[in-house]
Amino acid sequence: MPVSAATSPIIPPQPELYSAPIKPHEWWRGTLPTVPATDDWEAVIDCVLRVEEGVSLVVLDGSPPRALTIPAPGAPVFGMQVWLEGSATLALDGGEPLRLNAGAGLLFNHEKPMRWAMQLHAKQRVRMVDVRFTPEALARAGDTTLVALLRERFRHDASVPAHGSLVATVDAPSSLRALANALSGDAPSSPGARRLWYRAKSLEMLSAFVQVLSLPQALCSPTERELQQLHDACQLLRERYAERWPPARLARAVGLSEKRLQQIMRDRLGRSVHAQLSEVRLERASGLLHAGASVTEVAWDVGFSSLSHFSKIFKARYGISPRAR
Repeated sequence: MPVSAATSPIIPPQPELYSAPIKPHEWWRGTLPTVPATDDWEAVIDCVLRVEEGVSLVVLDGSPPRALTIPAPGAPVFGMQVWLEGSATLALDGGEPLRLNAGAGLLFNHEKPMRWAMQLHAKQRVRMVDVRFTPEALARAGDTTLVALLRERFRHDASVPAHGSLVATVDAPSSLRALANALSGDAPSSPGARRLWYRAKSLEMLSAFVQVLSLPQALCSPTERELQQLHDACQLLRERYAERWPPARLARAVGLSEKRLQQIMRDRLGRSVHAQLSEVRLERASGLLHAGASVTEVAWDVGFSSLSHFSKIFKARYGISPRAR
């Protein structure tokens, strides 16, 4: 599971430097904490970038020799994280801790300075992308939908709504993980293009999280029952692959809504119901052809009503025509 209960990290007091006036070069203090320049931090910080006024990007990629605690920045902030590898423990002052694992998407909004901390575990590889906005930068982006969704959908186990601090965790879909991978990779080489690219990707991440949180069950990881229902759906496709299985019919058969079945199947298997059925049929067809059955016989037996369509997708899947099998 991308999110679970955890032992709370020690939340450090607000550093005195946060009460001092911001110096011209200290652009990060609007969104990010100040951490010491040590070998431990150098081992894990891959990128710290000012995307534009009030917007920061941080990429963590490495294994800290010792446990590290990332403190709060000492300012109101809105942030998004996608965890690609490793884990961490998050705690807010007055809230319950969360353990974030690979595959988690994290959203947080603190309306005022808040004591909180995130602990990275010693000698464990972490890879994470963090994009943050000051309230002014988020307003400048032209949309406060995410903050509104957070107010409606936050998880009670980590948020401290009395202090104006909300946290939401989601299972990051493959599209969001791909976006995080892009942000942690190589940007365009031209300075002008790179600046626009980072800005566009930051806004794209905002859009992606709005989409995820807009789904009715976005904040709900699959329950054990739902995972069993997904297993039952896949078993039905394997056993009765020759039948027509519109997503709505399959969902009814296992007791899920069509939207929820599609959501869990895409997240767990990376395929839609239609694509999963096609994969099962093609695997069965390959076995039958290998055993000596004719192409026409196989196409009908596994549920394809068109021989040409069968031949086309078989070649796309295996690189050869079914007759050459």
